[in-house]
Amino acid sequence: MPFLTFAFRNLLRHKVRSFLTLVGITASVAVLFSILSFNKGFEKGIVKELDQTGIHFMVVPSGCAHEVASLVLHGAIIPKYLSVDVVSRIRQLDDIELVSPILVAQLPNPAKDRVDLVYGMDLKHARQMKPSWIIDGSLPARDDEVIVGAEIAAHDRLKPGDMISYPNKSRSFRVTGILQKTGGQDDAFIYMPVKTAQLLFNKPDGATAIGVRVAKPDRINAVTEELSAQVPGIQIVTMGQVLSSLMSLAASAKVMSISLAIIAIFISTVGVMNAILMAIFERSQEIGMMRAVGASRLDIFRIILKETILLTAAGGCAGVLLANIGSHGIELLLRKSMPYAPSGNMIVFDPFLAAGCVGFSVLLGFLAGVFPAWKATKISPIEAIKG
Repeated sequence: MPFLTFAFRNLLRHKVRSFLTLVGITASVAVLFSILSFNKGFEKGIVKELDQTGIHFMVVPSGCAHEVASLVLHGAIIPKYLSVDVVSRIRQLDDIELVSPILVAQLPNPAKDRVDLVYGMDLKHARQMKPSWIIDGSLPARDDEVIVGAEIAAHDRLKPGDMISYPNKSRSFRVTGILQKTGGQDDAFIYMPVKTAQLLFNKPDGATAIGVRVAKPDRINAVTEELSAQVPGIQIVTMGQVLSSLMSLAASAKVMSISLAIIAIFISTVGVMNAILMAIFERSQEIGMMRAVGASRLDIFRIILKETILLTAAGGCAGVLLANIGSHGIELLLRKSMPYAPSGNMIVFDPFLAAGCVGFSVLLGFLAGVFPAWKATKISPIEAIKG
């Protein structure tokens, strides 16, 4: 304990230098913790969103993997369409539990001076396709009824029973239900029967995608192989393939971000080593006097090493605290570097991850302090006293 107190007092003797070194460590650990936490939340968020789809695979027009993933998870608008004839061919296969054509498109809304996002689907299967939905009101029972996402409902102050009009299409729709906030893209859509959407957008036989759920999950591969053989020009994407696609798209951004964070920590470690070496140089006479009055080389080594560990431990704790305080802003920056990120908060405090980051910074502090501590033990008491 006396050595720890002595090491702490030595750090306070050079407040500005110690503070600047501490800032470097804090910033580096904050970035590392944020990236690791974001990556962990990213994987959980993707899995959660896939689980919430309620389907086993999507049949879509041939296209790139990113478009397909965006369509499956967020209802992206893709300028390609499938014929609804594909639906009847899917229904003819064995072990098919659910088949729902989906049509996603943009609908100009001059009255509100915006463009609304419309999601046409077979609403009788809404509970199966969107098992996580909580609806205030009821599902549409007629072709002129819709469900409105929480974001649109809040903006327009809509409630069940209200009407939405589109004079440019000579159509009005009655709101039967308001989708409670999901924190994702579902909040920004207007959901209507797929047949209504097809008529509205002059696509009587068109579908952006077809959602399929099989009765026996272990038959997914057999069903998809049979469907691919029977219907040319389609792309079948399972939820596992979507997950793999998104993970591979995000991999390069994650590796780069983590690499930059680790480089920043190592630079901070070098800064710690430099600061301690400067302190040793300035305290050569003091260390020599300590050796002259009986302090052993081990005592000197322990004091210097504890200075670096104290500095990096404090920086690690401050970094984790800073990351949690500024998690929203940091998350926005990280999302910009990712090709895709799921909705919801990604940076959430994880005590095990926080302990790991602090422990990592302490380990680097130990490694950074070994050389300066060894250097201090080589100071000769006689030469130090002579000046």
